Amino acid sequence: MQTIPNLHGYLSAASKSDDYEERACARNFLLDERPPPEALELYKPHFAFGPVSDMDDWYGRHHGFATEQLFLDPSESDAPVTFRPLSDRNRVTQIDERLNLIRVEQADWPCILRGDSFEEVADQIKRFRAGDDAARGFLQGLCNAWNADRDRRPAYVTTEIQVADILADGVADWAVRLRNRLGLGHLDPGPAGRPVEILVMRYPVAEAIAALDGQGHPAIPTMLDGDISNYSFPSPLPKPDATKAPLYGRTVNLTPVEDDNDYEMGCELLSPRLVYRPEHFYRAGIVAEPVTMPLDRARGFHLPWVRIDAGRDDFGADLFGEGGE
Repeated sequence: MQTIPNLHGYLSAASKSDDYEERACARNFLLDERPPPEALELYKPHFAFGPVSDMDDWYGRHHGFATEQLFLDPSESDAPVTFRPLSDRNRVTQIDERLNLIRVEQADWPCILRGDSFEEVADQIKRFRAGDDAARGFLQGLCNAWNADRDRRPAYVTTEIQVADILADGVADWAVRLRNRLGLGHLDPGPAGRPVEILVMRYPVAEAIAALDGQGHPAIPTMLDGDISNYSFPSPLPKPDATKAPLYGRTVNLTPVEDDNDYEMGCELLSPRLVYRPEHFYRAGIVAEPVTMPLDRARGFHLPWVRIDAGRDDFGADLFGEGGE
């Protein structure tokens, strides 16, 4: 990423921090090649009033940028920076519009809006998908309340094909496996062991494109497309002589494995906000198991596979050399 004076000193120091989560976040920014120069120009003013002092300071300034440029009200005329022309190099315009996208949402917020229980929402989704049109009214009411309370931030998604094995009929622990494959480490019951309830939304790429008047092609994420997360990992740009551009970003897989040969990268894209309809509800599930894959091991396995996938043995060489994390 292009150097920002009042941020770079902190990132350089934090990339060697004893706190692995802080180190991972800093390294993500130092590694990321994808933020467009115009997006960085919008980011820089948040660092104009002095050097970053610590992680909390950085997070606050970054969140200020996200609030201004990503977390927009539906009434605003401009699109989030992710879907403006300045970010076109990260847009996947060659994707098949018939593919279904999969979005994982935490269920507590939409349930709270009307006082619905998760069990009732899950039952109504199951009824609707089984052909009970009487459930449509319930789900439409939920959509109405939820849509009115959602901003326009880009939504992290994957494609249905990429997780078809997990979403196949009869997979009892699909919610945990989906969480792990997509690197959604925030969906963790934690020490208290409180299960995390999720809703899985599904819609075709064509609807994402149409959501921004035909300009909503999914995008490969950069570190400037959401809040800071130690579970993310930047995707390299292709070589200048590459015959094709990558179709996906790559998620850090949190499935517990001991050997890098057993590691499998997940896939991610960014979708513009859709106005949800009953047809978008696909599943409801519960993540009842904690994340057990150590983050340092997952990231250590991830970097070599990203390099192979992109044909970029040099990716991150100035930060890591030929080794991994």
